[in-house]
Amino acid sequence: MERFRIRRRTPRAARVAYGVLAVGAALLLAACSSNSSSSTSTTTPATSSTATSSSSSSPSSTSANLSALAAQVNAAAAVPSFSTYAAQYGGPVSNTSNLKGKKIMILPGDSALAACTEIAQAVAALATDEGMTPTIFANQGLESQYNTAIEDAIHGGYAAIAAGCDFDPTLVAPAFAQAQKAGIKIAVYGATQQEAQQTNITYNNVDPYQLDAQYAAEEAVVQHNGQPFQAIAITSNAAPATAIMQNALTAELAKICPQCTVKDYDVEVPEWATDIQSTVTSALLANPSVSVIFPDYAGMLTYMMAGIEAAHKTSTVKTYLAFGGGTPFVQLQTEQPGASVIQQDIGGYPPWTGYLLFLQTARALEGMTPISYNDAIGPDRIVTPQNAVNVLETGGWGTSWVNGFRSLLGLPALSGSALTAASTLNGSMTGKP
Repeated sequence: MERFRIRRRTPRAARVAYGVLAVGAALLLAACSSNSSSSTSTTTPATSSTATSSSSSSPSSTSANLSALAAQVNAAAAVPSFSTYAAQYGGPVSNTSNLKGKKIMILPGDSALAACTEIAQAVAALATDEGMTPTIFANQGLESQYNTAIEDAIHGGYAAIAAGCDFDPTLVAPAFAQAQKAGIKIAVYGATQQEAQQTNITYNNVDPYQLDAQYAAEEAVVQHNGQPFQAIAITSNAAPATAIMQNALTAELAKICPQCTVKDYDVEVPEWATDIQSTVTSALLANPSVSVIFPDYAGMLTYMMAGIEAAHKTSTVKTYLAFGGGTPFVQLQTEQPGASVIQQDIGGYPPWTGYLLFLQTARALEGMTPISYNDAIGPDRIVTPQNAVNVLETGGWGTSWVNGFRSLLGLPALSGSALTAASTLNGSMTGKP
């Protein structure tokens, strides 16, 4: 796989810049860039029908079962069911009455990012229902602010810290060590296994990036009726999760479409607004047979679309992956030319992520074993032109997960308007507060 325009930034700077550009993103798992390697993932059963062949009707040249691939993609485009994930969440918390009256410090990685704030609000909502006193420590992603929040927790008698979203815990490892020495329980969202080990954090939840990339490869192959295609990938090698997604993407294509080719064009986060359009246009004109683009992040989509239009390729190119989600990017799929071009915008749901972060925190406070790294994940739903309007109107993740988590935490089930309010953070996830 080829690479072009390689630029590097410090990991922290890349995280912050990426988050600002992908404002609605379902957050960041710290990962550095690398070249392609093999990766495997699990799949889920079919529940809907959105992945269909959209290219020629000629027979498939791949040995992959296209119907099976389509079923997997369709399942990932359907409203997720909590029951699919419940078994891996470790069962009910033993005695949540012990949580009443305790204080929890909630530390978003950067309060300017909508998804970070939404995760924090979801944690606070569950903490309040458990009789805890939550504090959301608003910040601008500065290490000094993180240290202040942790010091406040140590000196303010807090029982727990829940942190995450565009956040590297190793940046405040000494402060976390002091908090742990003081008896404070710590749970984090988005830390890599290495970061978690370096900070002695065992209560952690993450995103299924490998599976996201696998679905991108599968839908592209299905929509090309199994015929080999030429593709380009728009990557950001210093940005979080790039290596995980790219390794999984190339491994899956090698398995299900070995004759498919992908050429990488690396545009680092600070240059997205200035360079993605021209990079895409130049790549398409230099490679006229390209019919697929894999943009790694949803924040790239607006600039990518401008590049496709400038190359006059909106009728011949389709795009897949675009991790991060968010209303501005989903809206691109509801109107032309985006509805014809952007086949995938894939990401998680901040409120679900926040509930899972609180569940890990509650388990830590009760001295229960943490949910394992591979199991502490929520679903990343595929948004397509077919379901984009519904996702915008409803939030897109249904409501079953709310009462699923509440059951694990010993809280009564919600119904009616209370359930709708909880599942959408009082309407903020639908743009209808």
